[in-house]
Amino acid sequence: MSSHREMQQYFSHDCFQKLFDAISKKYRLLGRVGGAVKLNGLSPEERDVLSGFLGRDCRDHAEVSIKLREVNDILQQSRFDIALPEFLSLYFGAEILPNKETALLESRKWSSFFAGLQEQTLTPVTRDWLSELAAGRGTGYRTVLAMYRQNELEAAELLKSCVEAVDQLVRYPGRRQRLPVFAARLTGDPHALDGDRPLGRLLFFGLHHMYRLSETEYGAEKRKVLFSRAGLEEDDVSSNVIVAGLRVRPGDPREPVFTSSTATASPLLLPLRFVERSTGWLPASVYTLENPAVFSAILDFAEGRAEIPALVCTSGQPSVAALKLLDQLVEAGCTICYGGDFDPRGLEIGQRLAERYGASFKPWFFDSAAYLQAPKGVKLASEQVKKLAGQRVSWDSKLIESMLQAGKAVYQEVLVEQMIKDLFRW
Repeated sequence: MSSHREMQQYFSHDCFQKLFDAISKKYRLLGRVGGAVKLNGLSPEERDVLSGFLGRDCRDHAEVSIKLREVNDILQQSRFDIALPEFLSLYFGAEILPNKETALLESRKWSSFFAGLQEQTLTPVTRDWLSELAAGRGTGYRTVLAMYRQNELEAAELLKSCVEAVDQLVRYPGRRQRLPVFAARLTGDPHALDGDRPLGRLLFFGLHHMYRLSETEYGAEKRKVLFSRAGLEEDDVSSNVIVAGLRVRPGDPREPVFTSSTATASPLLLPLRFVERSTGWLPASVYTLENPAVFSAILDFAEGRAEIPALVCTSGQPSVAALKLLDQLVEAGCTICYGGDFDPRGLEIGQRLAERYGASFKPWFFDSAAYLQAPKGVKLASEQVKKLAGQRVSWDSKLIESMLQAGKAVYQEVLVEQMIKDLFRW
């Protein structure tokens, strides 16, 4: 047989790449040397080269049909003396196997991957979870499969650490500990179990199996609740929410804090640790804003006034602390009067809150009337228009249609004067 290099040089023309790409797909599909492939759109030069290889005139054909057996015979009778399956593996630099055989090998490799992990489990909980994942039905299966396909060794290490974490939580129920401390003890990295890290996502699904929960959407709030149930408490001061003008019942231990804040129109930055403690909120209309600049502009106007409205600023997507506070306020009988930006992201936040708070949610300068009366707007980008067309809002059936017709986004800053007039009843 001639050298591999000589064969590569002989088949270096582009038309051979097209030919053998098509042939390899057919061979994988059939699992044998059979059937035929058709080539279209070949240049005159490519048809000429192909004619020389096949030994028949293809120059006047817009479409050329080639049988795999024909190519196999040509290769075996050539100076290369090689069968088509072996040739394809040499040509592509990797073994070309039929799809069925490839699937069987992948299945065995997948099973072996989990068999190695099973040996390191310490509880029935993790053994069952790995068995379910291996069978393609466990919680987090799609996430594990994606990790496995990207980097098998890294996926094995991540799953090993996750199994160790779940085993510890199963064996020592009721133990309360800070998540970063637990992560550092487990891996040496206090951030290894953060929400945006692969191991943190895996543990989220591992805990779903541990508590036999249906797989749910991955999100910061649901993650925090689930981890807390397992005894893993996150840092409770980084998540916070900005407030002003909130009032509490007389005699509540925190009454002086809010009385002073309201009297001076001073905002308070409340961390999650603060809002997780019980507070006796007074029922009120709570004006909830997405934008910190608008919140500040309202406070600028409120300085020196005897009364200021109850205000909450989410600073974009509501944090866990913001949602916890709003939950408490609604439970106390408050109405959440929400205003956001008129763009896909702003509507998404508004719809999330509307679904969460139902009858206690009220749009505030956040309907089609406010949108159409806005003095200025910014042209929506094409991707925004596409996203907007697929959205819905429950509080105004005409809002999406109005925005699509006008083709512009309207931001809270252009409505701030109208908001101030409404709040302070000019």
